[in-house]
Amino acid sequence: MSILYYSSSDQGGTSNDRILSGLREKLPHKTISVWPDCPDKTSITTAIVWQPPIDFFDGLSNLKHVLSIAAGVDHLLGHPALPKNVSVTRLTDAGMAEPMAQYVLYGVLHAQRQMTALANAQRNQLWRHDISTVPTQRFHVGILGAGVLSLVTAKRLVDNGYKVSCWSRTPKQLQGIAHFDGADGLEELLPQVNALVCLLPLTPQTTGILNASLFAKLPVGAYLINPGRGGHADETALLDALNSDHLSGALLDVFNEEPLPPSSPIWSHPNIVVTPHVAAPTHEDGAVEQIAQSIDQLERDEIPHGMVNRDAGY
Repeated sequence: MSILYYSSSDQGGTSNDRILSGLREKLPHKTISVWPDCPDKTSITTAIVWQPPIDFFDGLSNLKHVLSIAAGVDHLLGHPALPKNVSVTRLTDAGMAEPMAQYVLYGVLHAQRQMTALANAQRNQLWRHDISTVPTQRFHVGILGAGVLSLVTAKRLVDNGYKVSCWSRTPKQLQGIAHFDGADGLEELLPQVNALVCLLPLTPQTTGILNASLFAKLPVGAYLINPGRGGHADETALLDALNSDHLSGALLDVFNEEPLPPSSPIWSHPNIVVTPHVAAPTHEDGAVEQIAQSIDQLERDEIPHGMVNRDAGY
């Protein structure tokens, strides 16, 4: 098995990072080339990538497997040159679940304790004793998504006393967490929640799911937390829902364009907290361990835990 590696840095180009050195240490008997330095492209059977460039797959005529250095695979499945016959494997946690749970817990606390209203009061030098909070046991958090990150996050919220429900497009069996599925389930869930968290994979079916129609079904004063993907949100509709006071605020980690352009009104909106796509960074050691394990499984003709259903998009 010959491997081709590419990981986009924040500035573009290939990042010779700790994941690459960790993989070379973990897989000493494998030949790992770093794109574009690949003397024999026909020898490559496996690619390990994050946001590969448009011409990355050119000449890889014997490619069989692509492994993503992330939990999301929209950057791969949307690549116009990704061969139709290759398998795609993603990270299922790699240390991301814990920081994601922390991030969402912070957002829920921020929403429950009305920190947006209190911060605005501070800016206006107002002593707002009239701002009340919903008791924890009655503060209902809805999570869009029922994968690994969603379930770890849900458990953290439940452990902190919150009422939590997860939603997915298809039925799932969840232990200890209320679950809604399908279009009818979403319609039933939305009017109940105080805070809505989006942790869905980005697929054609979930692109733009956070739109005007969805926001209108949330109760007045609901709070949005989106550490999923920027493509989930109609940012204009979100701003409209905030400006009309239908939504009380939003914690946003992902955007349709990243970095968020200086001209975006999201930067200065008093009811939005902006973070720069840092909710749950990939843990390098965990990624190396999981990728190496997946490669071993693929060589034994086994299906890795993170194997992607390309039709479903996750």
